[in-house]
Amino acid sequence: MARLIKSIILFCFLPLAAWAKELAPEEIDDIVGEAMRVFSVPGMAVGIMQDGEVIHSKGYGITALENGSPVDEHTYFGIASNSKGFTSVALAILVDEGKISWDDPVLKYLPDFEVWDPAVTAEFTIRDLLAHATGLPLGSGDLMWWPDANFSPQEVIRNIRHLKPDRAFRTTYAYNNMPFIVAGEIIPAVTGKSYVEFLQERIFDPLGMDRCTASTPTMANDNNLAEPHAVIEGNLRQIKRYLILDEVVGSMAAAGIQCSVDDLLIWADMHINDGKGLMSAETHATLWQVTTKMNVSDQQRSRDKMTYRGYGLGYNLNDYHGVDIISHGGALIGMYSHISMLPELDVAVVITTNQQSGSAWNYIKNKVIDHILKVSNTSTAAALYERTDLKRIEEFDRVDHIKGEATVVMPTKPLNYTGPYEDSWWGTVDILYSNNEGFRFVSRRSPSLKGKLEHFEDNTFIVRWDDRTHEADAFVYFSMNAKSEITGFTMKAISNRTDFSYDFHHVNMTKK
Repeated sequence: MARLIKSIILFCFLPLAAWAKELAPEEIDDIVGEAMRVFSVPGMAVGIMQDGEVIHSKGYGITALENGSPVDEHTYFGIASNSKGFTSVALAILVDEGKISWDDPVLKYLPDFEVWDPAVTAEFTIRDLLAHATGLPLGSGDLMWWPDANFSPQEVIRNIRHLKPDRAFRTTYAYNNMPFIVAGEIIPAVTGKSYVEFLQERIFDPLGMDRCTASTPTMANDNNLAEPHAVIEGNLRQIKRYLILDEVVGSMAAAGIQCSVDDLLIWADMHINDGKGLMSAETHATLWQVTTKMNVSDQQRSRDKMTYRGYGLGYNLNDYHGVDIISHGGALIGMYSHISMLPELDVAVVITTNQQSGSAWNYIKNKVIDHILKVSNTSTAAALYERTDLKRIEEFDRVDHIKGEATVVMPTKPLNYTGPYEDSWWGTVDILYSNNEGFRFVSRRSPSLKGKLEHFEDNTFIVRWDDRTHEADAFVYFSMNAKSEITGFTMKAISNRTDFSYDFHHVNMTKK
Protein backbone atom coordinates (compact mmCIF):
# COMPACT_ATOMS: atom_id res chain seq x y z
CA MET A 1 0.00 0.00 0.00
CA ALA A 2 2.85 2.37 0.88
CA ARG A 3 4.44 1.72 -2.48
CA LEU A 4 1.12 2.35 -4.26
CA ILE A 5 0.63 5.66 -2.45
CA LYS A 6 4.18 6.73 -3.29
CA SER A 7 3.64 5.81 -6.92
CA ILE A 8 0.42 7.90 -7.05
CA ILE A 9 2.26 10.88 -5.54
CA LEU A 10 5.09 10.51 -8.04
CA PHE A 11 2.60 10.25 -10.88
CA CYS A 12 0.99 13.48 -9.76
CA PHE A 13 4.25 15.40 -9.68
CA LEU A 14 6.09 13.88 -12.63
CA PRO A 15 5.02 15.21 -16.02
CA LEU A 16 3.51 12.65 -18.37
CA ALA A 17 6.49 13.20 -20.66
CA ALA A 18 8.67 11.54 -18.03
CA TRP A 19 7.84 8.02 -19.14
CA ALA A 20 10.32 5.76 -20.90
CA LYS A 21 7.85 5.00 -23.68
CA GLU A 22 8.60 8.44 -25.08
CA LEU A 23 12.12 7.27 -25.92
CA ALA A 24 11.78 6.41 -29.59
CA PRO A 25 13.62 3.29 -30.80
CA GLU A 26 15.87 5.38 -33.01
CA GLU A 27 16.83 7.55 -30.00
CA ILE A 28 17.87 4.45 -28.07
CA ASP A 29 19.76 3.23 -31.13
CA ASP A 30 21.62 6.55 -31.29
CA ILE A 31 22.56 6.40 -27.59
CA VAL A 32 23.81 2.81 -27.90
CA GLY A 33 25.63 3.52 -31.15
CA GLU A 34 27.45 6.47 -29.58
CA ALA A 35 28.50 4.33 -26.59
CA MET A 36 29.74 1.50 -28.80
CA ARG A 37 31.74 3.87 -30.99
CA VAL A 38 33.34 5.92 -28.22
CA PHE A 39 34.11 3.01 -25.90
CA SER A 40 35.04 0.48 -28.63
CA VAL A 41 32.38 -2.10 -27.77
CA PRO A 42 31.96 -4.88 -30.38
CA GLY A 43 28.56 -6.04 -29.13
CA MET A 44 25.87 -5.35 -26.57
CA ALA A 45 22.20 -5.84 -25.83
CA VAL A 46 19.86 -3.29 -24.24
CA GLY A 47 16.45 -3.86 -22.71
CA ILE A 48 13.93 -1.40 -21.25
CA MET A 49 10.69 -2.35 -19.54
CA GLN A 50 7.81 -0.24 -18.26
CA ASP A 51 4.42 -1.14 -16.80
CA GLY A 52 5.16 -4.81 -17.32
CA GLU A 53 5.72 -4.19 -21.01
CA VAL A 54 9.02 -4.63 -22.83
CA ILE A 55 9.34 -1.42 -24.82
CA HIS A 56 12.86 -2.17 -26.09
CA SER A 57 14.90 -5.38 -26.33
CA LYS A 58 17.57 -5.40 -28.97
CA GLY A 59 21.07 -6.59 -29.77
CA TYR A 60 23.78 -4.44 -31.35
CA GLY A 61 27.06 -5.29 -33.01
CA ILE A 62 28.65 -8.73 -33.00
CA THR A 63 29.29 -11.50 -30.49
CA ALA A 64 33.00 -11.74 -31.32
CA LEU A 65 35.66 -10.15 -33.49
CA GLU A 66 36.76 -13.63 -34.52
CA ASN A 67 33.99 -15.36 -36.48
CA GLY A 68 31.27 -13.54 -34.57
CA SER A 69 27.58 -13.33 -35.40
CA PRO A 70 25.09 -10.48 -34.82
CA VAL A 71 24.07 -9.93 -31.18
CA ASP A 72 20.33 -10.22 -30.55
CA GLU A 73 18.06 -10.17 -27.51
CA HIS A 74 18.69 -13.89 -26.96
CA THR A 75 22.52 -13.77 -26.93
CA TYR A 76 24.17 -15.22 -23.82
CA PHE A 77 26.36 -12.76 -21.89
CA GLY A 78 28.26 -13.34 -18.68
CA ILE A 79 26.45 -11.26 -16.05
CA ALA A 80 29.22 -11.59 -13.44
CA SER A 81 28.19 -10.12 -10.07
CA ASN A 82 24.57 -9.80 -11.11
CA SER A 83 24.65 -13.50 -10.21
CA LYS A 84 24.56 -12.40 -6.57
CA GLY A 85 20.91 -11.42 -6.93
CA PHE A 86 20.07 -14.95 -8.09
CA THR A 87 21.82 -16.43 -5.06
CA SER A 88 19.90 -14.12 -2.74
CA VAL A 89 16.59 -14.97 -4.42
CA ALA A 90 17.31 -18.71 -4.20
CA LEU A 91 17.83 -18.35 -0.46
CA ALA A 92 14.75 -16.12 -0.19
CA ILE A 93 12.68 -18.94 -1.70
CA LEU A 94 13.90 -21.23 1.09
CA VAL A 95 13.12 -18.55 3.67
CA ASP A 96 9.63 -18.20 2.22
CA GLU A 97 9.11 -21.94 2.56
CA GLY A 98 10.28 -21.89 6.18
CA LYS A 99 13.27 -24.13 5.47
CA ILE A 100 15.80 -21.54 6.62
CA SER A 101 15.82 -18.15 8.33
CA TRP A 102 17.93 -15.14 7.34
CA ASP A 103 19.30 -15.11 10.88
CA ASP A 104 20.21 -18.79 11.08
CA PRO A 105 23.91 -19.30 11.82
CA VAL A 106 25.88 -20.48 8.80
CA LEU A 107 27.28 -23.22 11.05
CA LYS A 108 23.81 -24.77 11.27
CA TYR A 109 24.13 -25.84 7.62
CA LEU A 110 27.88 -25.72 6.94
CA PRO A 111 29.65 -27.14 10.02
CA ASP A 112 33.10 -26.67 8.44
CA PHE A 113 32.57 -22.92 8.05
CA GLU A 114 35.05 -20.89 10.09
CA VAL A 115 36.33 -17.32 10.02
CA TRP A 116 39.18 -15.53 11.83
CA ASP A 117 37.48 -15.40 15.23
CA PRO A 118 35.46 -18.21 16.87
CA ALA A 119 33.02 -15.68 18.31
CA VAL A 120 32.36 -14.19 14.87
CA THR A 121 32.04 -17.67 13.38
CA ALA A 122 29.31 -18.49 15.89
CA GLU A 123 27.43 -15.25 15.12
CA PHE A 124 27.82 -15.34 11.34
CA THR A 125 24.35 -15.67 9.74
CA ILE A 126 22.99 -16.30 6.27
CA ARG A 127 22.04 -12.61 6.15
CA ASP A 128 25.69 -11.71 6.85
CA LEU A 129 26.78 -13.72 3.81
CA LEU A 130 24.74 -11.43 1.53
CA ALA A 131 25.26 -7.94 2.98
CA HIS A 132 28.98 -7.04 2.55
CA ALA A 133 29.61 -6.13 6.19
CA THR A 134 31.60 -9.17 7.29
CA GLY A 135 34.66 -7.23 8.48
CA LEU A 136 36.73 -8.52 5.56
CA PRO A 137 38.37 -5.86 3.38
CA LEU A 138 37.41 -5.13 -0.21
CA GLY A 139 38.04 -8.16 -2.42
CA SER A 140 39.78 -10.20 0.25
CA GLY A 141 40.36 -13.74 -1.02
CA ASP A 142 39.32 -12.96 -4.58
CA LEU A 143 42.42 -14.66 -6.00
CA MET A 144 40.60 -17.90 -5.20
CA TRP A 145 38.21 -17.15 -8.08
CA TRP A 146 39.88 -14.42 -10.12
CA PRO A 147 41.33 -14.48 -12.73
CA ASP A 148 41.27 -18.30 -12.82
CA ALA A 149 38.07 -19.81 -11.47
CA ASN A 150 39.48 -23.06 -10.16
CA PHE A 151 38.87 -23.09 -6.39
CA SER A 152 35.83 -25.16 -5.42
CA PRO A 153 33.24 -23.79 -2.97
CA GLN A 154 34.47 -26.36 -0.46
CA GLU A 155 38.01 -24.97 -0.76
CA VAL A 156 36.69 -21.44 -0.27
CA ILE A 157 34.86 -22.55 2.88
CA ARG A 158 38.04 -24.19 4.13
CA ASN A 159 40.27 -21.24 3.30
CA ILE A 160 38.12 -18.29 4.36
CA ARG A 161 39.28 -18.77 7.97
CA HIS A 162 42.73 -17.54 6.88
CA LEU A 163 41.46 -14.18 5.59
CA LYS A 164 42.09 -11.26 7.95
CA PRO A 165 39.53 -8.54 8.75
CA ASP A 166 40.33 -4.84 8.62
CA ARG A 167 37.24 -3.63 10.54
CA ALA A 168 34.80 -4.91 13.12
CA PHE A 169 32.13 -7.43 12.14
CA ARG A 170 28.82 -5.85 10.93
CA THR A 171 30.06 -2.28 11.10
CA THR A 172 30.84 -0.91 7.64
CA TYR A 173 30.45 -1.86 3.99
CA ALA A 174 33.23 -3.62 2.07
CA TYR A 175 32.38 -5.53 -1.10
CA ASN A 176 33.49 -9.15 -0.95
CA ASN A 177 32.78 -12.15 -3.18
CA MET A 178 33.80 -15.00 -0.89
CA PRO A 179 30.69 -14.94 1.34
CA PHE A 180 28.42 -15.31 -1.71
CA ILE A 181 30.31 -18.43 -2.78
CA VAL A 182 29.70 -19.78 0.73
CA ALA A 183 26.03 -18.74 0.48
CA GLY A 184 25.61 -20.84 -2.65
CA GLU A 185 26.52 -23.93 -0.63
CA ILE A 186 23.62 -23.38 1.79
CA ILE A 187 21.30 -24.50 -1.01
CA PRO A 188 22.56 -28.10 -1.46
CA ALA A 189 23.01 -28.40 2.31
CA VAL A 190 19.28 -27.68 2.80
CA THR A 191 17.70 -29.13 -0.34
CA GLY A 192 20.03 -31.90 -1.47
CA LYS A 193 20.06 -30.27 -4.91
CA SER A 194 23.08 -28.56 -6.42
CA TYR A 195 23.12 -24.79 -6.88
CA VAL A 196 22.76 -25.32 -10.64
CA GLU A 197 19.78 -27.69 -10.28
CA PHE A 198 17.98 -25.48 -7.77
CA LEU A 199 18.23 -22.35 -9.91
CA GLN A 200 17.02 -24.23 -12.97
CA GLU A 201 14.06 -25.86 -11.22
CA ARG A 202 13.00 -23.06 -8.89
CA ILE A 203 13.89 -19.87 -10.81
CA PHE A 204 14.64 -20.28 -14.51
CA ASP A 205 11.91 -22.83 -15.36
CA PRO A 206 9.05 -21.18 -13.40
CA LEU A 207 9.83 -17.77 -14.90
CA GLY A 208 10.36 -19.11 -18.41
CA MET A 209 13.96 -17.94 -18.53
CA ASP A 210 15.25 -20.34 -21.18
CA ARG A 211 18.30 -18.21 -22.05
CA CYS A 212 19.68 -17.95 -18.53
CA THR A 213 21.83 -20.65 -16.97
CA ALA A 214 24.17 -21.52 -14.15
CA SER A 215 25.30 -24.59 -16.10
CA THR A 216 27.91 -23.32 -18.52
CA PRO A 217 28.39 -26.74 -20.21
CA THR A 218 24.90 -26.33 -21.70
CA MET A 219 26.29 -23.42 -23.73
CA ALA A 220 29.28 -25.28 -25.15
CA ASN A 221 27.62 -25.85 -28.53
CA ASP A 222 25.50 -22.70 -28.56
CA ASN A 223 26.20 -20.37 -31.47
CA ASN A 224 24.62 -17.30 -29.87
CA LEU A 225 27.22 -16.62 -27.22
CA ALA A 226 29.12 -13.39 -26.59
CA GLU A 227 32.89 -13.58 -26.27
CA PRO A 228 34.98 -11.18 -24.14
CA HIS A 229 37.04 -8.28 -25.51
CA ALA A 230 39.32 -5.57 -24.16
CA VAL A 231 41.38 -2.66 -25.42
CA ILE A 232 44.97 -3.83 -24.93
CA GLU A 233 47.88 -1.55 -25.79
CA GLY A 234 45.54 0.65 -27.81
CA ASN A 235 43.89 -2.12 -29.82
CA LEU A 236 40.53 -3.85 -29.36
CA ARG A 237 41.14 -7.58 -29.01
CA GLN A 238 39.11 -10.69 -28.38
CA ILE A 239 40.50 -12.28 -25.23
CA LYS A 240 40.29 -15.56 -23.34
CA ARG A 241 37.03 -16.42 -21.64
CA TYR A 242 37.10 -16.21 -17.86
CA LEU A 243 34.38 -18.87 -17.62
CA ILE A 244 35.34 -22.11 -19.30
CA LEU A 245 32.40 -23.95 -20.83
CA ASP A 246 33.20 -27.56 -19.98
CA GLU A 247 32.54 -27.39 -16.24
CA VAL A 248 30.65 -25.41 -13.61
CA VAL A 249 33.05 -23.04 -11.85
CA GLY A 250 33.27 -22.74 -8.08
CA SER A 251 32.47 -19.02 -8.17
CA MET A 252 29.05 -19.53 -9.81
CA ALA A 253 27.05 -18.16 -6.86
CA ALA A 254 29.06 -14.93 -6.86
CA ALA A 255 29.75 -14.26 -10.53
CA GLY A 256 29.13 -17.16 -12.91
CA ILE A 257 25.62 -16.99 -14.39
CA GLN A 258 25.04 -16.35 -18.11
CA CYS A 259 21.86 -14.65 -19.41
CA SER A 260 20.30 -12.93 -22.38
CA VAL A 261 18.90 -9.44 -22.08
CA ASP A 262 15.39 -10.78 -22.77
CA ASP A 263 15.61 -13.10 -19.77
CA LEU A 264 17.03 -10.37 -17.56
CA LEU A 265 13.94 -8.31 -18.36
CA ILE A 266 11.82 -11.23 -17.11
CA TRP A 267 13.99 -11.25 -13.99
CA ALA A 268 13.50 -7.52 -13.46
CA ASP A 269 9.74 -7.84 -13.98
CA MET A 270 9.57 -10.49 -11.24
CA HIS A 271 11.36 -8.12 -8.87
CA ILE A 272 9.25 -5.07 -9.68
CA ASN A 273 6.20 -7.23 -9.01
CA ASP A 274 7.47 -8.06 -5.50
CA GLY A 275 8.74 -11.56 -6.23
CA LYS A 276 5.61 -12.71 -8.06
CA GLY A 277 5.89 -16.34 -9.13
CA LEU A 278 8.75 -17.14 -6.76
CA MET A 279 7.97 -15.88 -3.24
CA SER A 280 5.72 -13.72 -1.12
CA ALA A 281 5.95 -9.94 -1.27
CA GLU A 282 6.93 -9.87 2.42
CA THR A 283 9.94 -12.12 1.84
CA HIS A 284 10.93 -10.25 -1.31
CA ALA A 285 10.88 -6.96 0.59
CA THR A 286 13.80 -8.10 2.76
CA LEU A 287 16.04 -8.19 -0.32
CA TRP A 288 15.46 -4.48 -0.90
CA GLN A 289 15.81 -3.25 2.68
CA VAL A 290 19.07 -1.48 3.53
CA THR A 291 21.08 -3.96 5.58
CA THR A 292 24.44 -2.23 5.28
CA LYS A 293 24.61 1.55 5.00
CA MET A 294 27.02 3.27 2.63
CA ASN A 295 28.30 6.83 2.68
CA VAL A 296 26.73 9.46 0.45
CA SER A 297 29.28 11.89 -0.95
CA ASP A 298 28.77 15.64 -1.16
CA GLN A 299 28.72 15.36 -4.95
CA GLN A 300 26.03 12.66 -4.83
CA ARG A 301 23.92 14.85 -2.53
CA SER A 302 24.20 17.93 -4.75
CA ARG A 303 24.35 16.40 -8.24
CA ASP A 304 22.15 13.31 -7.80
CA LYS A 305 19.91 14.59 -4.98
CA MET A 306 20.80 11.36 -3.16
CA THR A 307 19.68 11.10 0.47
CA TYR A 308 20.55 7.46 1.19
CA ARG A 309 22.70 4.66 -0.16
CA GLY A 310 23.17 1.09 1.00
CA TYR A 311 23.26 -2.61 0.24
CA GLY A 312 20.36 -4.97 0.78
CA LEU A 313 20.71 -8.70 0.17
CA GLY A 314 22.33 -8.96 -3.25
CA TYR A 315 21.35 -5.46 -4.41
CA ASN A 316 22.52 -1.85 -4.28
CA LEU A 317 19.91 0.60 -3.00
CA ASN A 318 19.78 4.39 -3.33
CA ASP A 319 17.54 7.25 -4.33
CA TYR A 320 18.17 9.52 -7.30
CA HIS A 321 16.32 12.80 -7.75
CA GLY A 322 13.59 11.53 -5.44
CA VAL A 323 13.13 8.08 -6.95
CA ASP A 324 14.34 4.77 -5.46
CA ILE A 325 16.72 2.77 -7.65
CA ILE A 326 17.61 -0.87 -7.04
CA SER A 327 20.59 -1.92 -9.10
CA HIS A 328 23.65 -4.08 -9.51
CA GLY A 329 26.55 -4.30 -11.90
CA GLY A 330 28.74 -7.16 -12.96
CA ALA A 331 32.28 -7.21 -14.34
CA LEU A 332 34.38 -10.04 -15.69
CA ILE A 333 37.46 -9.88 -17.84
CA GLY A 334 36.09 -8.53 -21.11
CA MET A 335 32.38 -8.50 -20.18
CA TYR A 336 30.08 -6.16 -18.22
CA SER A 337 26.40 -6.16 -17.24
CA HIS A 338 24.03 -3.85 -15.40
CA ILE A 339 20.46 -3.89 -14.09
CA SER A 340 18.61 -0.83 -12.76
CA MET A 341 15.04 -1.05 -11.46
CA LEU A 342 12.80 1.88 -10.55
CA PRO A 343 9.87 0.10 -8.86
CA GLU A 344 7.82 3.26 -8.20
CA LEU A 345 7.76 3.96 -11.93
CA ASP A 346 7.57 0.29 -12.91
CA VAL A 347 10.70 0.74 -15.04
CA ALA A 348 13.76 -1.45 -15.58
CA VAL A 349 16.90 -0.93 -17.68
CA VAL A 350 19.13 -3.89 -18.53
CA ILE A 351 22.45 -3.71 -20.38
CA THR A 352 24.96 -6.42 -21.31
CA THR A 353 28.25 -5.83 -23.14
CA ASN A 354 31.21 -7.87 -24.37
CA GLN A 355 33.92 -5.29 -23.75
CA GLN A 356 35.88 -4.43 -20.66
CA SER A 357 34.47 -0.93 -20.31
CA GLY A 358 32.03 -0.19 -17.53
CA SER A 359 31.68 3.31 -18.91
CA ALA A 360 29.68 2.07 -21.93
CA TRP A 361 26.79 0.68 -19.91
CA ASN A 362 27.07 3.56 -17.42
CA TYR A 363 26.59 6.11 -20.19
CA ILE A 364 23.55 4.30 -21.63
CA LYS A 365 21.96 3.73 -18.22
CA ASN A 366 22.40 7.39 -17.27
CA LYS A 367 20.97 8.66 -20.54
CA VAL A 368 17.87 6.46 -20.28
CA ILE A 369 17.13 7.09 -16.60
CA ASP A 370 17.83 10.81 -16.89
CA HIS A 371 15.42 10.97 -19.81
CA ILE A 372 12.74 9.22 -17.77
CA LEU A 373 13.20 11.59 -14.82
CA LYS A 374 13.75 14.67 -16.98
CA VAL A 375 17.16 15.21 -15.41
CA SER A 376 19.68 17.21 -17.40
CA ASN A 377 22.66 15.03 -18.29
CA THR A 378 25.48 17.26 -19.48
CA SER A 379 28.10 14.51 -19.72
CA THR A 380 28.75 13.33 -23.25
CA ALA A 381 30.17 9.92 -24.08
CA ALA A 382 33.40 11.61 -25.15
CA ALA A 383 33.70 13.46 -21.82
CA LEU A 384 33.07 10.24 -19.88
CA TYR A 385 35.71 8.48 -21.98
CA GLU A 386 38.24 11.20 -21.14
CA ARG A 387 37.55 10.78 -17.40
CA THR A 388 37.53 6.98 -17.32
CA ASP A 389 38.78 4.75 -20.13
CA LEU A 390 41.44 7.13 -21.39
CA LYS A 391 42.77 7.63 -17.85
CA ARG A 392 42.91 3.86 -17.42
CA ILE A 393 44.82 3.41 -20.68
CA GLU A 394 47.27 6.18 -19.74
CA GLU A 395 47.77 4.72 -16.27
CA PHE A 396 48.62 1.24 -17.48
CA ASP A 397 50.92 2.67 -20.11
CA ARG A 398 52.71 4.45 -17.24
CA VAL A 399 52.94 1.18 -15.30
CA ASP A 400 54.36 -0.60 -18.36
CA HIS A 401 57.26 1.86 -18.45
CA ILE A 402 58.19 1.86 -14.75
CA LYS A 403 61.80 0.82 -14.31
CA GLY A 404 63.67 0.14 -11.11
CA GLU A 405 66.31 2.46 -9.76
CA ALA A 406 68.39 -0.60 -8.85
CA THR A 407 70.01 1.28 -5.98
CA VAL A 408 71.41 -2.01 -4.77
CA VAL A 409 73.04 -4.33 -7.26
CA MET A 410 71.26 -7.62 -7.88
CA PRO A 411 72.64 -10.26 -5.50
CA THR A 412 75.18 -12.53 -7.09
CA LYS A 413 73.38 -15.62 -5.74
CA PRO A 414 70.02 -15.52 -7.50
CA LEU A 415 69.12 -19.03 -6.37
CA ASN A 416 68.56 -17.52 -2.90
CA TYR A 417 65.20 -16.28 -4.27
CA THR A 418 64.14 -19.45 -6.05
CA GLY A 419 61.91 -22.19 -4.74
CA PRO A 420 58.32 -22.76 -3.72
CA TYR A 421 56.48 -20.27 -1.48
CA GLU A 422 53.26 -21.04 0.36
CA ASP A 423 50.29 -18.86 1.35
CA SER A 424 47.63 -20.19 3.70
CA TRP A 425 44.72 -19.54 1.32
CA TRP A 426 46.15 -18.93 -2.17
CA GLY A 427 48.45 -21.93 -2.27
CA THR A 428 51.88 -22.28 -3.82
CA VAL A 429 53.89 -19.91 -6.00
CA ASP A 430 57.16 -21.01 -7.59
CA ILE A 431 59.99 -18.54 -8.16
CA LEU A 432 62.14 -19.96 -10.95
CA TYR A 433 65.42 -18.84 -12.48
CA SER A 434 67.28 -19.58 -15.70
CA ASN A 435 70.13 -17.83 -17.46
CA ASN A 436 67.94 -17.31 -20.52
CA GLU A 437 64.77 -16.00 -18.86
CA GLY A 438 65.98 -14.71 -15.53
CA PHE A 439 63.44 -14.87 -12.68
CA ARG A 440 59.93 -16.16 -13.28
CA PHE A 441 56.83 -16.03 -11.06
CA VAL A 442 54.42 -18.97 -11.48
CA SER A 443 51.23 -19.46 -9.45
CA ARG A 444 50.14 -23.08 -9.23
CA ARG A 445 46.48 -22.31 -8.46
CA SER A 446 46.10 -19.31 -10.79
CA PRO A 447 47.88 -20.54 -13.91
CA SER A 448 47.35 -17.35 -15.90
CA LEU A 449 49.28 -15.43 -13.23
CA LYS A 450 52.78 -16.15 -14.42
CA GLY A 451 55.36 -13.76 -15.66
CA LYS A 452 58.84 -12.30 -15.64
CA LEU A 453 60.29 -10.77 -12.47
CA GLU A 454 62.20 -7.53 -13.07
CA HIS A 455 64.58 -6.30 -10.39
CA PHE A 456 63.35 -2.94 -9.06
CA GLU A 457 65.49 -2.14 -6.03
CA ASP A 458 66.95 -3.95 -3.05
CA ASN A 459 64.79 -7.05 -2.57
CA THR A 460 61.86 -5.60 -4.51
CA PHE A 461 60.88 -6.90 -7.95
CA ILE A 462 58.12 -6.15 -10.44
CA VAL A 463 56.19 -9.08 -11.88
CA ARG A 464 55.07 -8.47 -15.47
CA TRP A 465 52.29 -10.90 -16.31
CA ASP A 466 52.66 -12.77 -19.58
CA ASP A 467 48.93 -12.28 -20.18
CA ARG A 468 48.72 -8.50 -20.70
CA THR A 469 44.92 -8.49 -20.40
CA HIS A 470 45.37 -8.58 -16.64
CA GLU A 471 46.56 -4.96 -16.36
CA ALA A 472 47.72 -5.89 -12.88
CA ASP A 473 51.53 -5.82 -12.76
CA ALA A 474 52.62 -5.92 -9.14
CA PHE A 475 55.52 -5.27 -6.80
CA VAL A 476 56.94 -8.36 -5.09
CA TYR A 477 58.66 -7.56 -1.80
CA PHE A 478 61.02 -10.32 -0.67
CA SER A 479 61.82 -10.52 3.05
CA MET A 480 65.18 -11.55 4.48
CA ASN A 481 66.37 -12.86 7.85
CA ALA A 482 69.53 -11.99 9.80
CA LYS A 483 71.48 -14.56 7.78
CA SER A 484 70.57 -12.77 4.53
CA GLU A 485 68.31 -15.67 3.59
CA ILE A 486 65.09 -15.00 1.70
CA THR A 487 62.19 -16.09 3.91
CA GLY A 488 59.08 -15.03 1.99
CA PHE A 489 57.41 -12.23 0.10
CA THR A 490 54.37 -9.95 0.02
CA MET A 491 52.81 -8.22 -3.00
CA LYS A 492 50.99 -5.09 -4.04
CA ALA A 493 49.56 -3.99 -7.38
CA ILE A 494 51.56 -1.10 -8.79
CA SER A 495 48.52 0.93 -9.81
CA ASN A 496 45.58 1.90 -7.65
CA ARG A 497 43.45 1.45 -10.78
CA THR A 498 44.09 -2.31 -10.75
CA ASP A 499 40.85 -4.23 -10.27
CA PHE A 500 40.40 -4.97 -6.56
CA SER A 501 39.92 -8.68 -7.24
CA TYR A 502 43.64 -8.92 -7.90
CA ASP A 503 44.03 -8.83 -4.12
CA PHE A 504 47.78 -9.42 -4.06
CA HIS A 505 48.10 -7.23 -0.95
CA HIS A 506 46.30 -9.90 1.09
CA VAL A 507 48.90 -12.55 0.18
CA ASN A 508 51.68 -13.45 2.61
CA MET A 509 54.06 -16.03 1.16
CA THR A 510 56.48 -18.10 3.25
CA LYS A 511 59.40 -19.87 1.62
CA LYS A 512 59.16 -23.63 1.98
